[in-house]
Amino acid sequence: MVLATVALGALTSCQPRTASKSALAAAALTPSPIDRAPGAELPPEPKIPPACTTLTANKAAAKDTLAEADESKPDTDRIQSAIDACPEGRSVQLKSDGGKNAFLTGPLKMAKGVTLWVDKGATLFASRNPRDYDVRAGTCGSDDHDDSGGCKPVILVEKVSGVGIMGEGVIDGRGGEPMLGSNMTWWDVAQDAKVKNLKHSNPRLIDVKKASNFTMYKITLHNSPKFHVGLNAQSYMVWGVTLLTPSKATNSQGKPLTAKYARNTDGIDPSAATDGVIAYSNISVGDDQIAIKGGDAGPTSNLIIAHNRFGTGHGMSIGSETNGGVNRVYVYDLAIDGDIDTGGAGDVNLNGIRIKSDPSRGGEVSDITYRDICMRGMANPILLTPHYSKEEDGASIPVYKRITLNNVRSLKGANPAVKPVVTLEGWDPENILEVNLSNVIIDGIAPNGVKAEFADVAIGPGPTNFQVAGNDVIADSKVTQNPPPNPCTGKFPEPAKK
Repeated sequence: MVLATVALGALTSCQPRTASKSALAAAALTPSPIDRAPGAELPPEPKIPPACTTLTANKAAAKDTLAEADESKPDTDRIQSAIDACPEGRSVQLKSDGGKNAFLTGPLKMAKGVTLWVDKGATLFASRNPRDYDVRAGTCGSDDHDDSGGCKPVILVEKVSGVGIMGEGVIDGRGGEPMLGSNMTWWDVAQDAKVKNLKHSNPRLIDVKKASNFTMYKITLHNSPKFHVGLNAQSYMVWGVTLLTPSKATNSQGKPLTAKYARNTDGIDPSAATDGVIAYSNISVGDDQIAIKGGDAGPTSNLIIAHNRFGTGHGMSIGSETNGGVNRVYVYDLAIDGDIDTGGAGDVNLNGIRIKSDPSRGGEVSDITYRDICMRGMANPILLTPHYSKEEDGASIPVYKRITLNNVRSLKGANPAVKPVVTLEGWDPENILEVNLSNVIIDGIAPNGVKAEFADVAIGPGPTNFQVAGNDVIADSKVTQNPPPNPCTGKFPEPAKK
């Protein structure tokens, strides 16, 4: 499927620090073209291409668990052979067959123009054998090498166009299950590496590298050993997908599974990616729900994130790599729910809108708009900082320009101990934060609940319910409207059952 180029238009602009306060506010009051026609910029909903072949399941899984006897009977070769033989514009369908509902696979590589269609009722389980994914002997499923690049992904989409991952079935990475030949789970490896301050190698579930016209549609992803989806693509669409990790409260051995335990399980990470859409999706994971990155491979630009619902995770994030640049991103109709029961997950869902970087990997983040955003139970509903890590040395200074927040509301959550804090930070007087706030309401924020420095803050046309002040901060209020706070009606449906 060829995607139309996403045209974001000119986003709201904040003036340089040398401009007068009136000029800064006047620029902030000018609506962008995209704000005047919300929704018109989304392309049509994808469709699943017709099947070139249908593979039927020969294994039965109960309660998301594959029988031990089936662990040595992978379907990798027959799935890969079907992908390789399929003509462009068609799909390989994985289908359940009566009581048989499961497939088992090691690494797969997608072919040009081919879609992998996991049909409703079928589950594609990833192999638990780390040797299946080794880039070099013994490198996967370990932190022994202090290396994050030792694993092949479960599904690789590399240097091809027109590939899709679709269907109403499930792809389960089984990150919370023990690796074969070990008592450790993939997520145990990630936790062990954190304690030792080491890099670790676990497989990504789907890794898109230098591809174009890539589509994900209606698929459900569970329990990735590491990132669920890495997106390095030109022209891509993610529509109606569900990411739920962990997908159940305990693994097959009774070990408790929580989002905090599922470390480094980012949801969707666009990186060096241009002209994209992420829409109508539900994401609950153990790290950033979405993390937009612009690193050494190049910038990420022209991205629309619309009509999504987030549960557990670290936030709607940009960073931490921004040295390649991130620009022209539009996020609207987003709900982030900090009241979802995380099973003791702790700090996994306390961030809302977040831009994060540091001088070791910082760069320009510009022309970013958030509109109609609802959150509840957030400790950090707005967190814009160039001090993401303790790394304060380096020449790659983060600079955040023309950031707009419009019609944003953070509601109180069920936990009275959570006290919301708004952070608006630039790096220094030469590398300031430029941000416009309009109708931004943070329920329960205390007078000392704003941290700001090195920032130009334009407030208007709608108000805020907090004052912005700090070291080298210009806060210019030109409020001309008094709309009601975003009511967030219908934004927080009941979460999916684990």
